[in-house]
Amino acid sequence: MELPLSSPRTPAEYEKRRLVAAELFDQGELSQAAIARLLGVSRQAVHKWHTAWKNEGPAALAARPRGAEPFLNGEQQRALAALLDSSPTEHGWPDQSWTLDRVNHLINERFHVAYADPSGVWRLLQRMGFSHQVPATRAAERDEEEVDRWRTQVWPRAKRGR
Repeated sequence: MELPLSSPRTPAEYEKRRLVAAELFDQGELSQAAIARLLGVSRQAVHKWHTAWKNEGPAALAARPRGAEPFLNGEQQRALAALLDSSPTEHGWPDQSWTLDRVNHLINERFHVAYADPSGVWRLLQRMGFSHQVPATRAAERDEEEVDRWRTQVWPRAKRGR
């Protein structure tokens, strides 16, 4: 019997740890407290697993899907990413900024799904690998040479005067 990873991260790793506990229950050589120490979990968790195992068998310790299904499937997310690669002006907005409301509107228009809260759109975009970026705005009349001169000559003198 192979002991599971010390700190599981995925549902499959958690399930593996519970199934190791089930094997140990089946052998009947160790107490629940000893199994808890061996697996690095609480005695209460082992007791709960043992009760489920005794009543329903090892299948009761299997991983189950958690949470709700995503609003957009993988294919729809790829299509949304392609849409977001284009300019917002191509979709009828007056400027070049994708906002959460605009993305939500686009999702609703193309996939007939509406997020009630912009945070849902933000979490979707994060899962898709997008990040919050605001374009750097620069004055059209900005003179880079003058900025560099000020930064290297004027600012050090002003800073010294304090």
